Amino acid sequence: MGFLNRDEAHILYNTALKFAGKKALEIGCWRGWSACHLALAGVELDVIDPVLAKEDVNESVTTSLRLANVLDSVNLVDGYSPQKVEELAKQLQCKWSLIFIDGDHEAPAPLNDTIICEQLAEADALILFHDLNSPDVTQGLDYLKQKGWNTIIYQTMQIMGAAWRGNVEPVRHQPDPKINWNLPQHLAHYSVSGL
Repeated sequence: MGFLNRDEAHILYNTALKFAGKKALEIGCWRGWSACHLALAGVELDVIDPVLAKEDVNESVTTSLRLANVLDSVNLVDGYSPQKVEELAKQLQCKWSLIFIDGDHEAPAPLNDTIICEQLAEADALILFHDLNSPDVTQGLDYLKQKGWNTIIYQTMQIMGAAWRGNVEPVRHQPDPKINWNLPQHLAHYSVSGL
């Protein structure tokens, strides 16, 4: 189902540590694994996912976050992005410093999520992507690169990426040297962290 592996969870957690005490947004939490790692790093997390409307999923995610002692710092919102992102920003009167996009992976959803998130990102902001092995997801990172954001790829199992602007920096990552990594052609023009 596309859960982050341990390597990817480390990237997410260590990135979020740089934003402790600030507002963060996650699009697509599925079962709460990534949300837990973000919240454990100390961000004030808003999570948007339509699966949270399902009682069993919401209960599972809520229980996991409670057991990790981070439920109080997480706002779970059922709904679809990008509409719910814009609605939530108006409701909370906020922008986000850290954004993790791992929602609908079919075009044009990743690009649409990225467009609204760029508009609602702080001046100093970082946006993380998961599953860049999908060309559809990469459209979001491509968009930010074309808009002048700095970008980097993390060579992980499902390939992560970061785009940032202002006074923030992504974490560094060393790809597992035991693996003969190959980037898909649609990512060939990106720099890889640690290489």
